[in-house]
Amino acid sequence: MRVVRDWDESAELWSFVGTGDGTDEFPTLKAMAERYDRTCTLLFPKASRRKKTGLSVLDSINTVITKTSPKINTFLFLIDREHIVQGVKKRDVTRLNNNKIQGMIEKRLSNKHVRILETDDNTPDGTFIIKGKLGSRILQIYIVIFGIKSIEDEILTLIKLEKDITIPPGKKNIRDFFEERFHTRSIGRGAGKLIIEADESNIQKSFPGLTFILNVIENQCSKNN
Repeated sequence: MRVVRDWDESAELWSFVGTGDGTDEFPTLKAMAERYDRTCTLLFPKASRRKKTGLSVLDSINTVITKTSPKINTFLFLIDREHIVQGVKKRDVTRLNNNKIQGMIEKRLSNKHVRILETDDNTPDGTFIIKGKLGSRILQIYIVIFGIKSIEDEILTLIKLEKDITIPPGKKNIRDFFEERFHTRSIGRGAGKLIIEADESNIQKSFPGLTFILNVIENQCSKNN
């Protein structure tokens, strides 16, 4: 499975990938997707200057549908949990379970004229698969909510499982580790290098939502070929 920044006609384009203002998701997803066999391609374009965070990234569906060629009907969104809770009252944060987040997602999509046709209830916590309709277009929407706060939580888990090292939370601590091990201070590039050499079961334990969705995507690619 390929993850690319720019589409070319030789690629079998399968899905659009959207995320917030982070820079770690692309190299992390790219390294993980390359562990899968299917030949389909995920288009992960560079973020525009007007970056979106949280559930606002779902608004890009409307833009992609109207402006992107070739036509894309499948979307994968990667969102840090800390951006979901922004604007939520403190007393409500602890009650923000999967059902609450699903309701927030469906409301956001509905506000952008996406009609919900079906939601898969058999998914891991923080992971959503939604079938929707925008105009005459049937859409398949995959959403992964990362970590307790962000994708860094899942990267820390993988470091612990792979290297048996417990690193305190914080981007500086993760950057220091990757600089020592892989000679990079980029969390995304360091995570990508770690994923390339990691045990499959450790990746699944560290990134349960993303690995679940990539398996679903791989199966769908197989059916379409």
